[in-house]
Amino acid sequence: MKYVEASQFGGPDVLVLKEKDTPEPDEGMLLVEVEAAGVNYTDVVARKGFYPAIPRAPFTPGLEIAGMVSKVGKGVDGFKTGDPVAAILPAGGGYASHVVVPAATAIPFPKHLDPAIAAGVLVQGLTAYLVLDQAQVKSGDRVLITSAAGGVGSLLVQLAKARGATVIGLASQSKVDKVKGLGADHAIAYGKPGWAAKVAEVTGSQGVQVFLDSSGDLASEAFPLLSPFARWVIYGTREGQRNALPAEAALAFIGKNLFLSGFNLGTNLHLVPHALQELFKSLMDESLKVQVSKYPLADAGAAHRQLEERKTAGKLILVP
Repeated sequence: MKYVEASQFGGPDVLVLKEKDTPEPDEGMLLVEVEAAGVNYTDVVARKGFYPAIPRAPFTPGLEIAGMVSKVGKGVDGFKTGDPVAAILPAGGGYASHVVVPAATAIPFPKHLDPAIAAGVLVQGLTAYLVLDQAQVKSGDRVLITSAAGGVGSLLVQLAKARGATVIGLASQSKVDKVKGLGADHAIAYGKPGWAAKVAEVTGSQGVQVFLDSSGDLASEAFPLLSPFARWVIYGTREGQRNALPAEAALAFIGKNLFLSGFNLGTNLHLVPHALQELFKSLMDESLKVQVSKYPLADAGAAHRQLEERKTAGKLILVP
């Protein structure tokens, strides 16, 4: 089997394609032939040595895969060779041609669904769906979404619109048209200071009810835009953008009755079955679309570099 190894923590160049014997599935396990391995920003964080679930190198990155069952271990019921399955791998290991996963955590997906699309809604799709639940997004809300052209952001735009929200998507200037194409009511470039004034123009005195934040910058220009009782959910961070909450913000939080919360998929796994059922249903009826960019497994480093430089849109997939 082929797999990508991060020999040490560092830049994209530490990701090297290697080969070893294909493992056999033990009791209760499935051997999955991987057809699509998702690339997430968490993989970049892990590669740099800052992901707690992967405390040491060498290791194989990759939190999500989709493919077909190659072999079934003893004692496994409900799966057979050739079945399409996906899996979330909390400790990594997905950048490979074959992966052994517990049958109890394998996720069947419709046979007519492209494995790249199935992988594309595991970590990022579940994050988008469950973040919207946590933020209690409802019809009529004005929702501000950072990185709206990215993997999670592009799904947030579509899913928030499906709930009847007015969506304001923030993206780099080159991706504004893409965000509009996803259905956002407003798409605003936020690469330079001053973008908040443009958001204020479209929200008026009513402000923003929900702010979905992938950067974790607590000194964000979005702060004054929030309406009373607004919900601000942070579901990711970016290097160089983790500023502390300004001291003067405390009074505003009290005065506006603001809610600030974080989201972590790992503590919401009990909600995954229902969320995935709804996501797969939306994919099959094409009410939800996932843009996929595919890279050969050997080009994992290039995919990471593109992601870090924010030159990507939609979901990045490695194909063994």
